[in-house]
Amino acid sequence: MNTAPNFTDCCTRTQPAVMFCRKTSAPVFRPLQLADRSWAAPLLQAENTPASNGCFGTLLLWGKAYGMEAARVEDRLLCRYTAGSRHDYAYPSGQGSLKSAVCAAFADAAVYGQPLRFVGLTTDQKERLEAEFPGVFAFTENRDAEDYLYEPEKLATLSGRKLQSKRNHCNRFEAEQTDWQFVPLTNDHVAACKALFESWAAEHQDLGSDLEHERQAIWLALENLDALQLEGGVLFAGGRLVAFTIGELCGAHSVDVHFEKAVAELNGAYPMVNREYVRMMLKRHPDLVYINREEDLGLENLRKAKLSYQPVQLLKRYNARAVAPVSV
Repeated sequence: MNTAPNFTDCCTRTQPAVMFCRKTSAPVFRPLQLADRSWAAPLLQAENTPASNGCFGTLLLWGKAYGMEAARVEDRLLCRYTAGSRHDYAYPSGQGSLKSAVCAAFADAAVYGQPLRFVGLTTDQKERLEAEFPGVFAFTENRDAEDYLYEPEKLATLSGRKLQSKRNHCNRFEAEQTDWQFVPLTNDHVAACKALFESWAAEHQDLGSDLEHERQAIWLALENLDALQLEGGVLFAGGRLVAFTIGELCGAHSVDVHFEKAVAELNGAYPMVNREYVRMMLKRHPDLVYINREEDLGLENLRKAKLSYQPVQLLKRYNARAVAPVSV
């Protein structure tokens, strides 16, 4: 899943604000391409956030689904999301002048006669925006977009009473599937992963267009594992691939889990692939602080599942809407 923008205008509905940046012109936005990783990934790394949209893979894999385009404004990456005639913007990730990038976003919003709206801000980003533009934005929390952050050691051991049911599922899987094996995901596993997804998709046709968006994102990930520097794992049992997961380093000490699919009727497949993937990532990156399993989109069952793994933190997200004019 991806931290998608929430296009519901939940901020205060005052008269649209006008931003006057006399020396700022609207940036040229275009869809991100794989080749853009060379310049965009360092800017995201400089932002150093564990948020799911703080890594290049999230933006590229889900960009088309959410009408996302990007532009570079000095040393910041500015992303714009389009839904119908509405345009929303992500916080400009990077380093250096924040004012230049925000002015560029104001200029672009003005082209469409719209107030500037930022979506998916973390608390740190909200505070920086407030400090740079005091009184200009109204902020509202967006619970449905909050990322679930977990302690790697907890997911790797499933220790403690609250995670006992997860341990039980893993124990049962190991007892029943005595030949199970977890190995790093490579290009040799791509076809089997696609087949597993199609089997899963056949049971989830009710997802509509979201299903096709996820298929496109997973295909793009599987076909560009090395170029995107993605790290994944596959779980085998009974001689067949029964689960796979794909993630990416995010910020200095976090991993964002982009995808996780398993044979649902095989008891314990999901908690096993989750546990084994975290163990693998801890061995590779022993300084990990968070595993980010992304947001729940306000879906009750997904929220229940993510809470059941006992997150150490819900990464707060905010939307911002310009409600006062400012002259720069």
